[in-house]
Amino acid sequence: MGDYITAKVFRYDPDRDEKPYFKSYRVEADGQMSVLVLLDRIQREMDQTISFRSYCCGLQTCKSCLMKINNKKQFACMTVVQPGEEVVLEPVTYPDNHLKDLVVRASDKE
Repeated sequence: MGDYITAKVFRYDPDRDEKPYFKSYRVEADGQMSVLVLLDRIQREMDQTISFRSYCCGLQTCKSCLMKINNKKQFACMTVVQPGEEVVLEPVTYPDNHLKDLVVRASDKE
């Protein structure tokens, strides 16, 4: 068994939830990974309902994976987390132009 990364993810579906909340996911990790890979593993292996923009140019140019990571605006494709770390993931803007979970309108990610 490997080490774990804990992700506290902002969750809010305005069509279903009364108010936003954070949900924690404990993801097994044998080494470092990008936040985008971490979210992809959570979605594939633990919670298919989680929403985030998964397109990855890997060059920070498409801006589709921009979010607040530990309270800093960063690109999920380029931000690396290590086993043993806890990472807090939030949308770039809330409540303005929030769509669902970590997804905001594309025009707001600047």
